[in-house]
Amino acid sequence: MLSWSSTEAGDEVDLTGVADGSGGLDIDHGDELLRFATQCAERDDDALAAARAELTAATDEGFMVDAAAVAANFEMMTRLADSTGARMPSDVLESRASTIGAMGVAELTSRR
Repeated sequence: MLSWSSTEAGDEVDLTGVADGSGGLDIDHGDELLRFATQCAERDDDALAAARAELTAATDEGFMVDAAAVAANFEMMTRLADSTGARMPSDVLESRASTIGAMGVAELTSRR
């Protein structure tokens, strides 16, 4: 989604910086968003609360709620796809190969 939406908006996003958590988001509040998204995935309640407070302080509560809704939607979509056994067609995987490589997705394993 980030690569698609940034392309549509005419923005450049360094996905390797997003993948390794070092930054690379030249968008408004990109660093705060990256920390918030990382903490959503890490499942550390204290660190997530701190990232949520930082994002809210940099923006406002509505912005943070929207970011949390996006994170929750991605979690829901992943669980839904896993539960149905859905797999991406090979042509879709091929078209996304550079993004998959930049994000290190092929090396990820399930937390289950």
